[in-house]
Amino acid sequence: MTFKESQISRLRELILKSESIVLIPHKNSDGDAIGSILGWWNLFKQKGIEATVVVPDAVPDNLQWMNGAKDIVVHESNPEKSKEALNRADLLFLMDFNDLKRCGDLADIVGSLKASRVMIDHHPDPSSDTAGLMFSETGVSSTCELSYHIIKNLDWQDDVNEGSAESFYSGIITDTGSLSYNSSHPRTYLVIADLVGKGIDKDKIHKELFQSNSENRMRLLGHVLCNRLELLETLEAAYIALSKEDLEEHDYKPGDTEGFVNYPLGIKGIEISAMFTEKEKDKFVKVSLRSRNDMPVNLYSEKYFSGGGHINAAGGEWNGTLNGAIDHFKKTLPDFINQIRKS
Repeated sequence: MTFKESQISRLRELILKSESIVLIPHKNSDGDAIGSILGWWNLFKQKGIEATVVVPDAVPDNLQWMNGAKDIVVHESNPEKSKEALNRADLLFLMDFNDLKRCGDLADIVGSLKASRVMIDHHPDPSSDTAGLMFSETGVSSTCELSYHIIKNLDWQDDVNEGSAESFYSGIITDTGSLSYNSSHPRTYLVIADLVGKGIDKDKIHKELFQSNSENRMRLLGHVLCNRLELLETLEAAYIALSKEDLEEHDYKPGDTEGFVNYPLGIKGIEISAMFTEKEKDKFVKVSLRSRNDMPVNLYSEKYFSGGGHINAAGGEWNGTLNGAIDHFKKTLPDFINQIRKS
């Protein structure tokens, strides 16, 4: 993948003249968001460039093994330190989101700063005021893959050390469901080959990402599959609904529900899976959507849940009750499916 020389030259100039770079992911960070910021952070460290990672809220436990994770500044728990880093920055890297509102409580702060902004993201329909320099490519598997393509265009791939490679590899693997979706292009596997060639321990990474669960997370998964999974067989769909009480009962930690939305797709005949997670009692529900084949859950999410994403993996939100979100899903999904099948 190649980019305009003017883009690459501008990016190189911004990085090399900066005295302090801050990398920022979206709120409720996942493997691709944390992988991309730590991939770049490790690269900058290798090149002797000062950089700090500031995240809106807590990093999921299964991502805290990555090199640099212990140096992350969490705005939610340490706002003064995060503001200090942001005010000192002359360059901001916005990773894995394309609208400032996606970085939660950091949005207003970031929007008020005079520092230059670079956006690197693979989601559709970026907001034009997100950054002065934007790398937006929806055809890649993940922001981590996109980052590696950019680094190769900068001719900095030799500076991608093991810590950087581990982070980028983790983001690709988590954002594609272990290469089960958004991963049909051969260039994705060429990037993976390069990263493995950096000497990473692939088996260790998979163990950290997928086989280091807490007892509470495993019991929450059991509760989800036994008690909170509902099938809509005539629609070839299924959904999971988790209340605030469900989360509290299982001592929920950020990242504990990661991947749960994929499980219903393992049921024969199910083509669409949705998960509704109540974050604020009767006020706010996070929506996750997955699908098979050509069913565009990103379009559905954009139309009905103020969200977006990719054809087979999308997210959104609902300002209201958990039951309200479920009712809206049941009401709107049949017409949407019929429209897609007719087109």
